[in-house]
Formats: sequence, structure tokens, C-alpha cells
Amino acid sequence: MDDREKRALGALAMMVRQFVRENDERGLDSTASSAEEHAITALAEYGYIDEHISGRIFGRWTDAGRALLEWSYPFSEQNLKPFPMPPKAVVRH
Repeated sequence: MDDREKRALGALAMMVRQFVRENDERGLDSTASSAEEHAITALAEYGYIDEHISGRIFGRWTDAGRALLEWSYPFSEQNLKPFPMPPKAVVRH
């Protein structure tokens, strides 16, 4: 995985943390918004979120996902911390 992919995943995780509602009962709630659903699904494909579909898409941060959030902030210190590699291999088409 190159540095651009790492930064993109980190940015996506930070956007999910900032813009997707999270509650104790259901976790991350896409609110049936297409952009939020795609973001949760993309991070789930890497293993950073456990995705649950129940009428709409929900998810919970995995340990790797929480590590990705930690790696992503503050952005200026990313080179000082090891990147949390995805727990799942993603098949490229």
C-alpha cells in the first residue's frame, strides 16, 4: 500500500468520524445517505469498520479502525506513527 492510499484511507476515516452520526445502540448510522453508506462500506472492505445492514447501513469501528483514526490525527504527525495496515486484503479488479 503506497502513501497516497494510506492518506486517502485516513482522510476517509476522519470524514466518517466527523460527519456520520454514531450512537451507543447502533454505532455508525448512515441515515440512508448514499455518501455515508459508501464511506462505511469502503472502510468495511478493509476491515476498519464492522458493517451491519438493517434496512440501512450501520457500522462499528474495529480496533484497526480506531488505530487508523489515531494515526490520522494530527495529520502533521503521521510520519511518526506506524500505519495500521488493514486486517482484510482487498481484491483489486
